[in-house]
Amino acid sequence: MYKWISFGALTLLAACDVPQAPVVTGPDGQARIQINTSGLTCYNNRCLDINPAARSVRQVGNRTTGIPRDIDVSSGSVTPSEFEQMGIAASLAGGVGSGNR
Repeated sequence: MYKWISFGALTLLAACDVPQAPVVTGPDGQARIQINTSGLTCYNNRCLDINPAARSVRQVGNRTTGIPRDIDVSSGSVTPSEFEQMGIAASLAGGVGSGNR
């Protein structure tokens, strides 16, 4: 019993300790999340491995999938809504690992 309580508390602490990506204001006045091209981009306790050059995104533990076509990542930043859309696409990719096609 105590083992599960300790595990839950440790998981909660680990989830709260995720470094968040910098949020900047874009030229349109909208908040934008800066993409980390050398590692994970984390926002709202969700971390994605985003590769703008390959237009791919991966959630840790899942296969790599394409970034939705309507999202422009060429500027190096995305809106919180676009980040959420990429997170959904990455979680739907399923599977294990990088899954290079």
